[in-house]
Amino acid sequence: MTLLFFTASWKENKHLLRWPNFSIKKLLLVVVLTPIASLIVQILVILLNEYILEAHYSYESLYSAHPYGNYIMVVSIAVFPAIFEELGFRGYLMQKLLGILDQKEAIYITSFLFFLMHLSLLSFFWMLPLALVLAKMRLKENTLWYGIVMHFLFNFTSCLFTIYFVS
Repeated sequence: MTLLFFTASWKENKHLLRWPNFSIKKLLLVVVLTPIASLIVQILVILLNEYILEAHYSYESLYSAHPYGNYIMVVSIAVFPAIFEELGFRGYLMQKLLGILDQKEAIYITSFLFFLMHLSLLSFFWMLPLALVLAKMRLKENTLWYGIVMHFLFNFTSCLFTIYFVS
């Protein structure tokens, strides 16, 4: 569906797939800081789940029975969401909202909807700030690529954490 919507508005969206101000420094900053932020979030989520909900939640059990479960987990949690959520929220939806709202309103609406889509009240403390950073980065850099890389690394680090420390 994301690809359908994004390509249906191809003329107004295609510029988001260019990387006009590519900077190796910015990319390295994303590559270094994103996994650190993800690890902090993973540890805090475990602590919140244990102390508030008195439970341990992990999506690793969904994939562990399959011989290629770890690969399936990475593709379904890190690769696809990074591409399709960025195309959908920071690409299509934000582009449409910018046609009728100012930048701040578009940032807040897309970020809040991104948070709501994940259906996790406990993730409010980190999901909404991450969505705000991704939205601001998309507007500042006029590309989806930094957001895609950041989103992928955040989720990929979570997958690796789950594979090596939770399972």
